[in-house]
Amino acid sequence: MLKRRYRCAPYAIVGLIVLLATVTCFGQGQKLAVFVQSAAAVPTADLEVVKNYASQRCSVITGANVCSQGELMHAQRLTSTYIGNSITVEGMRQLASTLNADHLVILRIVRWEKKITFKAERSLLLLAATSFLDTSLQILISPLGLFLGIEKEATVAIFATVFSPQGDVEFTTTATYEDRPLFSLLTADPVEAAKGAIDMALYQLAVAL
Repeated sequence: MLKRRYRCAPYAIVGLIVLLATVTCFGQGQKLAVFVQSAAAVPTADLEVVKNYASQRCSVITGANVCSQGELMHAQRLTSTYIGNSITVEGMRQLASTLNADHLVILRIVRWEKKITFKAERSLLLLAATSFLDTSLQILISPLGLFLGIEKEATVAIFATVFSPQGDVEFTTTATYEDRPLFSLLTADPVEAAKGAIDMALYQLAVAL
């Protein structure tokens, strides 16, 4: 059994190297412009956090040179072309030329939700577990059972599109991520859900291109 493990180890290492090469070779020597645009109601401060995160993670995941937020804003002002619900092919070409970008990546947030639900089975489980306690203790614990049954779920969906410098669509994908941690009523956050969705979309982008 030990010898078999030693035999498998080189294959596992080779497989890991191939996977990393597949993800990173796309970005080597290329320049990407990553735009984050919201088609949902996203607070301005949260959107800025998501934009910075998308740029940083794109650089890490793809290994490419990613335009800074300052460069993106300057290029849009210079060309009078702004990423919104729609943009012309000529606008794409002007932005790509100004930024000297090999690909334009648009991450559009199409869903940004916080939803509170009640899981009755959790409350019933706690109440059943404490049924043998004194009545006064049960009265004290029952509000805790109700609290544990409340769950908050933060969900973010992103539609990602990659354009060539000529304005042609090269790749599209969608990614949806739910942030529902332990004690989610206090800690579930759409920003964390957005980060998860961005990572999912960027990994798909890196492998596909």
